Amino acid sequence: MLHVSSLAQATIIALVAVLALLFIVGVRNSGERGEAGSTSSRWTVIAILVVAVWLGGSTLIAESGILREFNRRPPPFLLMALGFTLATAALAFSPVGTRLVKGIGIGWLIGFQAFRIPVELWLHSLYQEGVVPVQMTYSGRNFDIVSGILGLALGLWAMKRQPPRWTIWLFNLIGLALLINIVTVAILSAPTPLRQFFNEPANTFVAYWPFVWLPAFLVQAAWFGHLLVFRWLQHR
Repeated sequence: MLHVSSLAQATIIALVAVLALLFIVGVRNSGERGEAGSTSSRWTVIAILVVAVWLGGSTLIAESGILREFNRRPPPFLLMALGFTLATAALAFSPVGTRLVKGIGIGWLIGFQAFRIPVELWLHSLYQEGVVPVQMTYSGRNFDIVSGILGLALGLWAMKRQPPRWTIWLFNLIGLALLINIVTVAILSAPTPLRQFFNEPANTFVAYWPFVWLPAFLVQAAWFGHLLVFRWLQHR
């Protein structure tokens, strides 16, 4: 049984709700000027369905209990993470991703990554509750808060005037590297045969709802954002 404060649970639900709403609004408003209302409505429905399937599917997987079977080979937790990562890449290169890249300014695509700041503050609070191992926070080996800070600063700059192309490349590469770093640390902190960090607690909280939304949605949101920026850079 996982014992976590109501505030911690409410926080991740709120973060996910805000990002889901931003995704829906972004998809709706990314059409070309003069786009028919029926077209915008169709895209809105598509975005809502994507969010519903994403959050509903990950919730059902967590509630089934299969993610807590860390000793299975391969661990279901890793299979889920891989599946969502591939699905996110497919979404980023789908017509949905194309619509966002064409319709949202680069400042918003970059500044979106600022959501990683509250995520890291939330993770640190879970560490203080004894739920998350220290290496998954900025007190340990997780430096992902830097991505959020850089995204906020560069995003605001890009909203006023376009920064040099190399700064966007550098930000995206740093942000992606830091994302890969924490994902790796998280995997090596879970009680699977791959475990390398043996301090307690192990990384098991992500096997429960709503915390499954950390790897299934919040991490994927960061990955999705980086892929969209790479697509923007490819066509500029």
